[in-house]
Amino acid sequence: MSYPTRAYLNRTYEPNFRSVVGQINEAIKRGLPDAQEQSKYRRVAVLMIHWSNDDLGIVPLENQLAQVFAKVYNFTVETYSIPTTVPPGRSVAGEFLWRLTNFVRSYEGSQSLMIYVYSGHADAGAAPLYDQCIWYGSNAIPLAQCPQLNWATLRGTTDVAVGDTLYILDCCYASTAAINKTENEYLVAAAMENPAGGAIQTSFTQRLINILVANNGDPQTVTSMHASMVSNMKSANTNMSYTPIHIGADMKPTIILQRLAKSPKDVQAVKRFDTRAAGKVLISVSLQGKASFPDIRDFEKWLLTNMPPNVASVKVEAAFHSSSQLILFTVPHEVWAYLEGNESFRFVDHVDSHNLLFSKPPQQGQGSPSKTSSAQGLPAQGSPSKGSSAQGFPPQGSQSGPKPGGPENTYPFRPSSSGGK
Repeated sequence: MSYPTRAYLNRTYEPNFRSVVGQINEAIKRGLPDAQEQSKYRRVAVLMIHWSNDDLGIVPLENQLAQVFAKVYNFTVETYSIPTTVPPGRSVAGEFLWRLTNFVRSYEGSQSLMIYVYSGHADAGAAPLYDQCIWYGSNAIPLAQCPQLNWATLRGTTDVAVGDTLYILDCCYASTAAINKTENEYLVAAAMENPAGGAIQTSFTQRLINILVANNGDPQTVTSMHASMVSNMKSANTNMSYTPIHIGADMKPTIILQRLAKSPKDVQAVKRFDTRAAGKVLISVSLQGKASFPDIRDFEKWLLTNMPPNVASVKVEAAFHSSSQLILFTVPHEVWAYLEGNESFRFVDHVDSHNLLFSKPPQQGQGSPSKTSSAQGLPAQGSPSKGSSAQGFPPQGSQSGPKPGGPENTYPFRPSSSGGK
């Protein structure tokens, strides 16, 4: 017997509008950090990892990424080829753990960033959980006979290192690597139920190289890099097969990558920066109880007065009554990255516009809107609004409150030298 689970979705609720504002504000601080975070690192080290029996042909691409990190960003880069055979009395996992330990001892510190890049095969573990990230070298050998590394048993050394850590994983089921462990930040090629793209030219690593090269060492957050991947993943020059995943650290803001100064004279002055990607995320949030139309307007005022001024455009797109109050927002990708761990907020889709039903009316000679829309059953622009409290927002032209798209519907969040998007 099947059940219509989508129709009976259990939700978690925010207690009130003020709580929603607080959650968004915290996501902004972490997803769009202040410029002072730019000069945080004095040392950045990268460990590039692949298998000695790699059958994917990823070594040349890995070398390109290593060159970008070393020559454009001035990072220290080391490479480790995981052996498939070891002397008697030793193990592949033991050799790898020894290499990780030495890397941490060499580079950890309060002003250090350590980046681990893995390219290769991975498996999600055994049914029914599929909650492990097991690395292996070649598909030519049955998995049961292949040398393997279970990332969950090895990451303890790197997770507790002094400083910040970023994991970049180009493998299948990559987000399983972060299950129950999010002290550090992850940028990975695929969700826990998805393989990674197999074509080198449209791979996650190739897209990462393109973004880093285009940015040319200027400050860029990991969240904005992920947003760029998602926003352009189906363009003609990208055409990525699967959606990359970003997983933020629990208690830290997103990491900022930028060219490392070679000497104190080269340290760049701290400046404001805006690397937000095009596009946005449509999300929903449920609140306990049913809010009236004045309550929603009060919420808009809260957004205007309680958020840092000029941060980013966050817009309320629609509001509905159900068993509670359902609000639809658009937010920057970088803000959603630090809201998705809260079950009160739900992902709807990646979008490139605001609510088109509130777009400008057609110009003279282009036809006139009818009094009602038979398809949507919505009041036409300029017609009286009946039951506006249930709909949440009056249509354009009504006399109740500011017009949608006006200054009270768009919420400025962070300063931007480019003027924002």
